Amino acid sequence: MTGADVFPVIAATWPPIGVQTIGPFLVPARDKGGNRVSAARLADPHVTTALEDEIASAEQGMADQGRAPLFQVLDTQSGLQSAFDQRGYIARDHTDILLIPAEEIAAPPPPVTVFDIWPPLAVQADIWNAGGVDLARRDVMNRVSRPKTSLFGRIADQPAGAAFIALHNDIAMLHALEVAQAVRRKGLAVYMMCAAAQWAVENGATWLCVLVTQQNEGAQRLYASLGMKPVGSYMYREKEGGMAQ
Repeated sequence: MTGADVFPVIAATWPPIGVQTIGPFLVPARDKGGNRVSAARLADPHVTTALEDEIASAEQGMADQGRAPLFQVLDTQSGLQSAFDQRGYIARDHTDILLIPAEEIAAPPPPVTVFDIWPPLAVQADIWNAGGVDLARRDVMNRVSRPKTSLFGRIADQPAGAAFIALHNDIAMLHALEVAQAVRRKGLAVYMMCAAAQWAVENGATWLCVLVTQQNEGAQRLYASLGMKPVGSYMYREKEGGMAQ
C-alpha cells in the first residue's frame, strides 16, 4: 500500500462540493471547507508530472473561479514538484498519510466513553468549533455519500471529543479528531481511535487511515504509539501569499 493508493480515499471521504476535469487535473469548485477540498490534484495519483500548458490550464481554471491556484501534490510526484519549484510555488502543510490494519487496534471503549452517532450532536459541533472545524468543514461531512459516522467522546463525566470517519473500498479514513483542551492527555484520543478501528472492522474495512501534518507533534506521537505507519505524504503548493478561499 502506497500513498498514491490511498490518495483517492481522501476525496471520497472528504469530498469537494464539485469538481472539473482540466487536462490531467481535477480542479474542485471554490469551497470554504479548507485546502483539502479546494486544492487541484492529478486525477491519476500514480502519475508523477504534468506538462507546463496543463498546469497553466489548471491555474486558469482556478483563476476563473476568482481564487489563487492551489495544488495538492504527493511526495512521489517528483516531476510535478519540480515544475512548481520552477513556477515560483512554495510548499506548505506537509502531511503524512498513516495506515494500520484496523483489527490491530480495534477494541470497544470503556463504558460511556465513545459513541458512534449520525448525525452529530450539537455538543460535538461545539467541540469541533473550538478546534477550528467550522461549519463549512462540517458541511463536507454531510455531503459524504459513503458509509460514515461521527464519534462522540466523553471523559471525566463531560463531553470532550469529536471525530468523523468514512469508508471507501477497504479503507476507513478518520478526519477531524478533536479533543477538548481541558481534558487532553487523559486517554480519550486512544479510546476514540480504537473505537474508530472497531467501527471500521464492523463495516468491512481492512485498514484505518489518518492524515496528520508533520509539525503536529502531539498527534504524531499519538498515532505512532498506536503503531500507525506512514505510507506516503503530500503537501500543498501555492504562489507566495496565495491562500485557498
